[in-house]
Amino acid sequence: MLLEIKPVTNSDLLILNQLYTEIDGESPLSLSHVEQIFEQIQQIPNYNIYIAWLNSEPVGTFSLLWIPMILHDSKSALIDAVVVTSAYRNQGIGKAMMQEALKLSRKAGCYKVMLSSNIKRTAAHQFYESLGFKQQGWSFSLEL
Repeated sequence: MLLEIKPVTNSDLLILNQLYTEIDGESPLSLSHVEQIFEQIQQIPNYNIYIAWLNSEPVGTFSLLWIPMILHDSKSALIDAVVVTSAYRNQGIGKAMMQEALKLSRKAGCYKVMLSSNIKRTAAHQFYESLGFKQQGWSFSLEL
């Protein structure tokens, strides 16, 4: 298995947009809208989106943001939008993506990694726990 995990470039945006439809089966955004959002993302330091390629086929993605922290004189990492295409789930791709995110975060000097998951995604929760993640408190959000 030749799995490569690479940062997203402008030429990958159509593929990325399609990968995101695997999360909840929602329709993809227009490519022009994705390009606008990606342009904004590129302005944020230490924020990258990655695609996992298996034998040159896109099979997964995740976002990774490193956040400087005054409190701990360090950084924390935030992992978001983790997706593995349905045809390739349970084959170690998600684990490889998460290991890469952890490796990159350690290299960046992060002292912890955080992520959140929809309360309904119990299989995802089990996956994260199998990688050593622990539930810590409650996550709250407010839709605006």
